Amino acid sequence: MPKLMDNPTSSLVRLLHIGDSGSGKTGSLASLPLAGYRLWILDYDANARILQNLLAPHPDAADRVQIETLRDTITIKKGNPEVKSPPTAFSRAAQVLTEWGVDQFGPDDILVLDTLSAFSQSAFNAALFAGGRLNQRAQLQDYGWMADRVRLFIEMLTDDSINCHLIINTHVRYFAGDEDTATSARGLPNAVGQQIPTTISRYMNTVVMSRSIGSGAGAKRIISTQPQGVVEVKTANPTGVKAQYPVDNKGLAELFRDLRGGVEPTTTNPKKA
Repeated sequence: MPKLMDNPTSSLVRLLHIGDSGSGKTGSLASLPLAGYRLWILDYDANARILQNLLAPHPDAADRVQIETLRDTITIKKGNPEVKSPPTAFSRAAQVLTEWGVDQFGPDDILVLDTLSAFSQSAFNAALFAGGRLNQRAQLQDYGWMADRVRLFIEMLTDDSINCHLIINTHVRYFAGDEDTATSARGLPNAVGQQIPTTISRYMNTVVMSRSIGSGAGAKRIISTQPQGVVEVKTANPTGVKAQYPVDNKGLAELFRDLRGGVEPTTTNPKKA
């Protein structure tokens, strides 16, 4: 009978990074190319400028970042905003991964989905289009189609065949408790519908939360590996990580180092896409 310590485990980091808007999720990524990692970012929030500004003084690190901004086009029709048909942001993600050669990635590469919130909306647009209801009232099956496609995409990213680390950034969605159903208030990853917020964490071996502590000039932003109120977190190396890391400077890179048991990137040479 196989013993626990003989069971093969992956050393790859699968990180779900939760935080309110402005808590520093995207900006914290800058420490990773500075540490030698290559970043491959599927940008659904159009946040490229944050990293451009942070990495401008470090051109070698900036060269280790590939970013593809993916957003559906919004047009005005009869005075109302509408999604331009056909929506492409969701389907384009798989094409970008192929163009990048994701099957050739290694442990010096980190794939980033920024953010789950906007990514799920793009999948919902695709579901509405597939059902002939783009820019119309959604039906229940549209939510199911969207959740299935998002789940399959995350399963693909976390499959052993993709030999790289993964970060999924997401905002927080707060659910109120209900005495009638004996459920407690929870803070979950924000996504369209009810299924994804409650299931996404099972695919990730680490869940952390960015938040601010203090106020005014003394306020600082941290990445917490400990539960925060109604938001639950977890880590793949609970005895090897600190309770918190700074959002600024080297915080996220230090967290990666500790999650990997002290392992650092092996190369600083950028991979050409």
